[in-house]
Amino acid sequence: MFSPSSYKSSLSSDSFTLEKTAETNMLACSPKKTERIIWTPYLREYISNGYAEHPDLYTDDFRVLDELRNDCIYMETNEKALNRLIKYYAQLVFISAKFPIDVGIEFPWYLAFQADAQRPVLHRNMNYEKACVLYSIGAVYSQMGNAENRSTTEGVKRACNYFQSSAGCFQHLLETVVPEMRIAPTVDMSPYALQTLINLMLAQAQECVWQKAAMDQLRDGTIARLSSKISEFYDAACELATNSSIQNVYPKMWITHMQIKALHFNAAAQFRKSCECISQDKYGEEVSRLQVASDYVRRAFDVIRSSGYGKTGGSSAVVNDLKSLQQILSSNLARAEKDNDVIYLELVPLFSSLPPILKTQMVKAVAPPEISDPVALMLNNERADLSPHPIIGLPLFQKLVPFAVHQAASVYVDRKERLIKEDIISKLEELTAVYHSSIESLHLPALLATADHTTGLPDSILRQAAEVRSGGGSQSLYDMWELVQKASSKNADILEDAFNALDEEHEADEVYRSRFPNEWKRPESHILTQQLAAQGQKHRQTLTSAQKADLIVRNKLDTWANIIDVLTLTREELEDSIPSDNSSSDHPQRQEDSLVRIKRLVDDMNQHMRIRKDLIDQAKKASNADDISPALLKKAAELTAKSPIVKIEAAQFEELFVDELRKYDQLLMAVDQEDEQQNTNLRQLNEAYHQYKAKVSDKTSGAKRDKALQNLNQAYLKYKEIKTNLTEGLKFYGEHAKGLETFCDTCKDYCQRRTNESEQIIGRLNLGMKNLSVGR
Repeated sequence: MFSPSSYKSSLSSDSFTLEKTAETNMLACSPKKTERIIWTPYLREYISNGYAEHPDLYTDDFRVLDELRNDCIYMETNEKALNRLIKYYAQLVFISAKFPIDVGIEFPWYLAFQADAQRPVLHRNMNYEKACVLYSIGAVYSQMGNAENRSTTEGVKRACNYFQSSAGCFQHLLETVVPEMRIAPTVDMSPYALQTLINLMLAQAQECVWQKAAMDQLRDGTIARLSSKISEFYDAACELATNSSIQNVYPKMWITHMQIKALHFNAAAQFRKSCECISQDKYGEEVSRLQVASDYVRRAFDVIRSSGYGKTGGSSAVVNDLKSLQQILSSNLARAEKDNDVIYLELVPLFSSLPPILKTQMVKAVAPPEISDPVALMLNNERADLSPHPIIGLPLFQKLVPFAVHQAASVYVDRKERLIKEDIISKLEELTAVYHSSIESLHLPALLATADHTTGLPDSILRQAAEVRSGGGSQSLYDMWELVQKASSKNADILEDAFNALDEEHEADEVYRSRFPNEWKRPESHILTQQLAAQGQKHRQTLTSAQKADLIVRNKLDTWANIIDVLTLTREELEDSIPSDNSSSDHPQRQEDSLVRIKRLVDDMNQHMRIRKDLIDQAKKASNADDISPALLKKAAELTAKSPIVKIEAAQFEELFVDELRKYDQLLMAVDQEDEQQNTNLRQLNEAYHQYKAKVSDKTSGAKRDKALQNLNQAYLKYKEIKTNLTEGLKFYGEHAKGLETFCDTCKDYCQRRTNESEQIIGRLNLGMKNLSVGR
């Protein structure tokens, strides 16, 4: 009979060939490879333009960051190299709050497990750089765990911690860093790929715990539960690795390795559980579990044979581990079956009826604090009584104002300028335009100009007449009209030349096509000139619209020419043409009162015009002096008090914006008062004007004089309007001519190319006919 004490010496042989060979029975992934880049020129330019600071203040920071980035090219598997990589990652986390994702640098990283000959994947994305660096950190942790000597308990502990750190890095990458990229991850950092690595590293960490438990000769049930969890981790990793979306990411040898390991530790769990059965006098169950364990081992060898594992790159240590377990199972199964058949005579239960082995997980994905919260470590060690963190040191670019603050400042400036421009300046200018338009419609300027001149001419009319006289009166406008017509005709001729060239080429092409129906294979002209024809039609439509506008101006000129010419008369002639107001009865006291009221209201509004100018000046000065940077920095400090890398958005400054914009409330209230005052004034002006008009008969000499002066004022305004129209017309035709000439040259160039092509085709046809004639 086999007693519990008689098999203790064989328990350490579950999977312990590592102490006999230098070859490892675990997996490690390599860091991602990259190419050399330099941060300095891009960050210097961005600081200079985006922060309005001199980049020379950060020369040392540039140097350190470039040195850390350069370490990514040649990575070694040792603690010093790992710490440099962690320091670079930590600095990337910190500066991501100082700079935008895209600072102009394309970060090149090769896919993991891919040949160097393939091109790197490039992204102008700082978070992509951070993700790739963190992937490499997780890979280095896996290599350091794999390199540990696990023949001692201390070595096993270190390896376990390395594998847990590796899993923690990959999990932090999956849950935190990849989502921050804002772009689709590369296939090797996709959720399935990263979850595969997390499960693989946890499996290997749990395997270290299992190995130490075996070394310490813990109870068989405990070791069985540890083994069962190892198998579950490997199974999960294998299932994820074979997902169709990442089926080509990991080497086939890795997939086989994980399949073998899953089967191995299922067998080991059943073996340890069978050992526990002996102490519990469950001899039939012992046999059943040993049979199941042997079946798992057999299946594992089937996988090895079918895949060529061990011959094509697989680990011989894994195969030797399996062989050792097979020998233990074989001897124990033979002994257990014999004892049960001879002594115990228990029924051997079916595997399906056996109680499942519970699973005990003793490991978890644990990202080192330098990875999970590097900024806190940097800043906690910033106090005077503490030295810098031994691995990640102090943060670079610490004095640089956070990028989010600049964004918030830009948002505030935009909102402030919109308020100043639209709600103050534009509103006041609109009010002024409405006022002038209203008093012009009532002819108040002319009325006021004549109110104090019952004889003679108002100064305003004399100034207007002098301007029209010096400008040449209506004849100068007719002369300008002729110049406009010449320019219009010239443009029409240019457009016509272009269309004629296209038409001639088209006709020539059709002639050749009819003469040589079989030989003339080039594209037809109307197909090639579709775009040119469309451009020409647009030019024609533009020209037609301009000519219609010219006719409107001409009709306006013909209508007002005679009265415009009245303004060109001498002062004496002009005074004689205006009726005098010789009837004192036409101006009773009530008319005088209406005119005085109108004049008072107009003077009052002129005062408000000066007030508006002052308001606009005040708004501009206040805007120019408005700098809320100190308030923004204070608010940003409050928002980042617990974590300097917290994401700050403009919405978080909304209350501050509202408070700061209140400084313009008085100006806005003044604008509203101007609006109300103008409405009241215009209503009173309208009433006073109609009261005045009601007392003045159109047949009185005073009314006739007012009408004549108003006509002269209107004629002057029309003179200015027509002159402006004609000046703009000349400018338009001059600019349009440049576009037409370019269009015409394009058409002629096209026609010349087609003509040359035609000549070449005709030449080839004639040569062919000549050779044919000679041959005959």
